[in-house]
Amino acid sequence: MDHDRSRNALAVIIIVLGALSSPAQAQLERVTLGYPATAMSHFPAFVGREFGQFREEGLDVQLVRVSGNVVVAALLAGELGYTTSGDGTVRSAVLGLPIKMLAAIGVKPSLSLIVRPEIKTVADLKGKAIAISTPGTTTDFTAREIVKHYGLNPDRDITTVGFGDQPPRIAAMQSGAVAGAIVTPPNDLKAEAQGFRLLVFSGDFMEDSILGVLGTSERRIKERPDQVKKMVRAIVKSLLFIRQQPEQVTSFAQRFWKLDRKQAEKSYELIVKTMSRDGSATDAAMQAAIYQAKVTSKIQKEISPAQVVDLSFLQQVQQELKLR
Repeated sequence: MDHDRSRNALAVIIIVLGALSSPAQAQLERVTLGYPATAMSHFPAFVGREFGQFREEGLDVQLVRVSGNVVVAALLAGELGYTTSGDGTVRSAVLGLPIKMLAAIGVKPSLSLIVRPEIKTVADLKGKAIAISTPGTTTDFTAREIVKHYGLNPDRDITTVGFGDQPPRIAAMQSGAVAGAIVTPPNDLKAEAQGFRLLVFSGDFMEDSILGVLGTSERRIKERPDQVKKMVRAIVKSLLFIRQQPEQVTSFAQRFWKLDRKQAEKSYELIVKTMSRDGSATDAAMQAAIYQAKVTSKIQKEISPAQVVDLSFLQQVQQELKLR
């Protein structure tokens, strides 16, 4: 009987220890991840929170909207752990600040130029204003590249005006303050439903580029390498999930952005074409991102990708997940 009691007690201890050590019961590590806009170009961050990719890595990720120079200061101060801002990450690294890109999220242009109904062609924008997020960002660069592609001088023929997030840009068109706006899915489709015109999709002529990333400070890489690797792995898993589970992801996008089913499906089809499959970006995309950062920051010297990225964690994750 004593033997049976001992065996039963041991079984109880094993069960209790197993429960305590299970992922469901383990205490999650709280991490902050900043995103610059509620746009589908940062979708893997929202997907990772919704479908558990961060929790699988033992992380309780708090998503915080942070844009502009605030994100850089917050990363350097340690008040923000990570960011999905391609602009903030790449430009900071190009300027010599200790911030690194860890993985790519968006690797093809996904920005659209939407305009008021009376604007029929890009030429009609001459002398008018286009709403962007902030001067010097990808939205600003894209607006200028679009009008230049269609024969206008971006420095003389148009004005770009910063309005922050995408809904205020659309509101600026509604009020007549601007003639057009640069937005991403699904806001381009929502704007069309309101009677505006989708004039140009940047992906139709612009080369590969970096629109979203996972970035952090060099200090965090040095002090918290285990956490950094977990974040990279979670983002890669989210990218994989987006492609592997189109129905679940489309339904989530429909709820998250309050879309009808057709809008959600079109947005999914478009955005999945612009996202990295496994966190990687082509050399062309990296060079385009560096070029854009140099132009907006007025830097002449050569900048190598090694000054901008730390791909060591991504390469480890890709090997462990058998993606390479």
